[in-house]
Amino acid sequence: MIFCEFLDKGRVYLDGGTGTELIKRGFVSATENLNVTSPDVLTEIHSSYVKAGSDVVYANTFNCNRKKADKTYPLSELIKGAAKAARKARPKYVLYDCGPIGELMEPNGRLTFEDAYAIFAEQAKIAEEVGFDGAVIETMTDLKELRCALLAFKENSRLPIICSMSFDEGGRTFLGTEVRCFGLCAQSLGAAAVGINCGTGPDVMAENLKLLKEVVSVPVFAKPNAGMPIFKDGKTFYDMDKETFARHLKAIAESGIEILGGCCGTDPSFIEAAVKATSGVPVRKSRAFFDGLCSFAKLVPFGERTVVIGEKINPTNRPLLKQALRDGDAGYVLSLCSEQSEQGADVLDYNVGLPGAEEKTLLPKMITATQDVHALPVCIDTSKPEALENSLRITDGIALINSVNGKKESMEKVFPLAVRYGAYVIALCLDENGIAPTAEARLEVADKIAENAVKHGLDTGRILFDPLTMALSVNSDNGKILLEILDGLAKRGYKTVLGLSNISFGLPARNKLNGALYRIIKERKVTAVIVNPALEENSDPAAVALLQGKDDKCERYISENADVGPEVLPERGVLTLKECVSRGLTKEALAKLEEVLTPDNADEIMNGEIIAGLNELGDRYAAGKVFLPGLIAGSETAKALLDRIKSVCFSEGAAVKATAVIATVKGDVHDIGKNIVRTVASNYGYRMIDLGRDVPCEKILEATEEYGADAVCLSALMTTTLDNMTETVEAVKAKFPDVKILVGGAVVSKEYADSVGAYYSKDAREAAALLEKLFSVRS
Repeated sequence: MIFCEFLDKGRVYLDGGTGTELIKRGFVSATENLNVTSPDVLTEIHSSYVKAGSDVVYANTFNCNRKKADKTYPLSELIKGAAKAARKARPKYVLYDCGPIGELMEPNGRLTFEDAYAIFAEQAKIAEEVGFDGAVIETMTDLKELRCALLAFKENSRLPIICSMSFDEGGRTFLGTEVRCFGLCAQSLGAAAVGINCGTGPDVMAENLKLLKEVVSVPVFAKPNAGMPIFKDGKTFYDMDKETFARHLKAIAESGIEILGGCCGTDPSFIEAAVKATSGVPVRKSRAFFDGLCSFAKLVPFGERTVVIGEKINPTNRPLLKQALRDGDAGYVLSLCSEQSEQGADVLDYNVGLPGAEEKTLLPKMITATQDVHALPVCIDTSKPEALENSLRITDGIALINSVNGKKESMEKVFPLAVRYGAYVIALCLDENGIAPTAEARLEVADKIAENAVKHGLDTGRILFDPLTMALSVNSDNGKILLEILDGLAKRGYKTVLGLSNISFGLPARNKLNGALYRIIKERKVTAVIVNPALEENSDPAAVALLQGKDDKCERYISENADVGPEVLPERGVLTLKECVSRGLTKEALAKLEEVLTPDNADEIMNGEIIAGLNELGDRYAAGKVFLPGLIAGSETAKALLDRIKSVCFSEGAAVKATAVIATVKGDVHDIGKNIVRTVASNYGYRMIDLGRDVPCEKILEATEEYGADAVCLSALMTTTLDNMTETVEAVKAKFPDVKILVGGAVVSKEYADSVGAYYSKDAREAAALLEKLFSVRS
């Protein structure tokens, strides 16, 4: 039986915390080398989990990528050794275990999609050659990286793939990915099962699993830690015993989760206790269905109300956008994203088509640069297949394609891409014969498109049919025809969408007519509308009569509005520096700074605008209104402004509030969180001496002395390195008793920080606030 069929058969048990089992045996760093040097150690651990009841074991390949793995042995040798060691334990199935790369992807980091894809593809090809039963992509915190890994394994192997991410209490990763968005995205790309691992114990994980179970139709798995790590008597422990763990796992099983296992701290006795507690719980194969789009952070369901798709990222009649696209200026595009988000858009349409533009590179570039910050689902608006596929590959979440039509060539190019990337599609009701004049003929085109979609494997529920909005000035019956088509599509059970602004072309008071149509289509429960989100609805009698076909040649409407001049919907006014910082608009911020900066007002600008903008951004981040990528973007804007002010108004060596040495501790190759803290804190006036990752205690002590540091900031994302963090904290305290020590990272808790006598910050915002509290007297 192939692995994915086994997953859907009944109760399935995964293994536990192999990494923490290796720590018990004294193996802390470069544990992937054990695949070659000491495979019997791994076989013994795998065997103990199989004996405890595990059906599936993860091979010791979590760090087997070219960025993380020790270079002593080739990856192929490490991976083959891992498979052999796991097979000797005789589990039912052995999975290749793919962990994160450990670096941020663009735009927040330097790792490109192509580079990350190559790293994952290299592993996938070896795993395919070795012959694993499947692959698990686990412990991810960035949906972008998860998607990249899933595509790489899907396109370079035939292995069934399951995926899990690590979530905090509240259902988000530290980079802002929402648990349901993860599940839907992974499912849409073909994951055989989705789940949650690490990060929390089963008590906290239960709520996140419930959210996940509510939206996905594939099996769901749980691999929680044995509670939270604590430091006691010089060692790291977990705060949950096996009986408590098993009791919580039983509750998780009773909630409908079919696949169970453990992560950090769960030794074989935990798995054995869990199997005993849950083996008698009936398996409930309930499968949920969510109909809608998502980004990495937000769900947009279809059917609850009319979904608003913002239309402003379209260069037609927008000279400033045209110039920005020619210049490759993502900042201006981001300003349009932010504006539409604030005005109530649910989804953003990206159209960068203009003469001479290389859409195949420009469109994905603009989406990559902005999607993390506005956090809305993306509608990809292009007629060029290469630009469409390049954009679908890098779009986080479930995208909407704009558009396909009834022409054979269009359907053959677009439908396979929609299926491959799990996207929805806007279908225009036209074909080789053009736009039919009657409602009946356009409905026939819609039926033809639906039939063709099914042949390509695309469910008609993933199509939004656009009846095509024609100008009333050309034919005063076009409004009536439009509404007839909408009614006909609805009777067929099809989803509907339309761009409404063309209805008023050539007529006065366009906003009045557009607003009237806006209200009518909402009342008809049209699925979505492509519109300027600033448009206001109305029920103007003359506009309604015209739209219903009761005003021949538009005579009444024109007579009542003949004196109305050209209308422009209100746009956001000129942004202040503070607003630019809080929205991460670097180019606009620098331009504004040049207008207002003088040597006399530099301090006022730094404190009243830049720092105030950072504080506002931090407050929005803490309230869950903006996510980590937005925090990073704002910090980068603030950095650019402060650098410019210092170069113009201050001499070298200007005073700083304090100096801090920052590092990821020895044995830990993750530096994402550390880099974010460095960026944010430096903008508050702190000199951050970054020593990098995998930094030994001795180097941290040397840097603390060399730079006269006031603080030491330490990060750890791996439970295996908490002891190294403890050692470093104790060494710094012994040698530099007046130096403040800050600790943080995914595996660090306030309880741990208290136990070692350090300050705790859960994220970059808290770290900056803590430094301010310790070293800055704020007005």
